[in-house]
Amino acid sequence: MLNTIASAKIGDDAASAVEQRVLGWCRSHEGASVAEKREATKLIMEGFMQAYDDKAAKFAPQGYNHRAQQGCARLK
Repeated sequence: MLNTIASAKIGDDAASAVEQRVLGWCRSHEGASVAEKREATKLIMEGFMQAYDDKAAKFAPQGYNHRAQQGCARLK
């Protein structure tokens, strides 16, 4: 359950950070077209993906251990 809470927090933090960055970009580029905003949003999201993927990856081994324990095994 703890990993679920931690991973939910990571997701919430990522969503908030992306939203803040996108809104900041839009405010500083008031005349941008919808297409320009879409492309900027994609680039911003790509920039955050690696950082948050790395954080989420830390929980993967714990999740595998939990599933293995349910099957009476433990990963090293």
